[in-house]
Amino acid sequence: MKVKGIKIKNVEITWLGHSSFKFNNSKVVYIDPFVLPEKAEKADIIIMTHEHFDHCAVKNAEKIIKDSTVVFTTKGCADKCGFDTEVIRAGKSREAYNVKIEAVEAYNIDKPFHPRGLGFGVIVEMDGVRIYHAGDSDFIPEMGNLRPDVALLPIGGKYTMDIREAVEAAVKIRPKMTIPMHYNYIDNTQADPEKFGELLSEKAPDIQVIILSPL
Repeated sequence: MKVKGIKIKNVEITWLGHSSFKFNNSKVVYIDPFVLPEKAEKADIIIMTHEHFDHCAVKNAEKIIKDSTVVFTTKGCADKCGFDTEVIRAGKSREAYNVKIEAVEAYNIDKPFHPRGLGFGVIVEMDGVRIYHAGDSDFIPEMGNLRPDVALLPIGGKYTMDIREAVEAAVKIRPKMTIPMHYNYIDNTQADPEKFGELLSEKAPDIQVIILSPL
């Protein structure tokens, strides 16, 4: 199923493209705002999962920051920012505007691009809905302990897990719903989200696959 966005309880989830997402209820949360619409709504919370250009999108973050915006990121990304940030790492939790932020492990196992400690994945909990954004990660053992309602998983390969690994991850994580991301936006990340959906439906038909169109 391919749609522009979804709403779970009071939480709207919008894919902006690549790994960029917007969540909103009464508050607005952006993750990795590398891709933004032309007239982007201002943020209450911005999360940037690591320092690479397609995640630590400083110029785009500046477009959506207001005086009260809280920005969570890694030290590597914070060092590039000309605005206030709060540095977090895997294993740390924070709360802002009644939104719970839990940073979790994200790293490559057999690739050099994202060593452990460079970045994090994140679980955002809004109105009781737990949304897991995997960041740039392979399928790693820690994913089995997360139990989110929604899992946003990279499928593009090269820098992250590919389609088959993402299927394995989804089966291990057991979300109610999964949304593929991190494909077809930068070089070497070409992937077919429909194929991901087909393979996952074969292995775990109880997990709903939502393929979002970018805003």
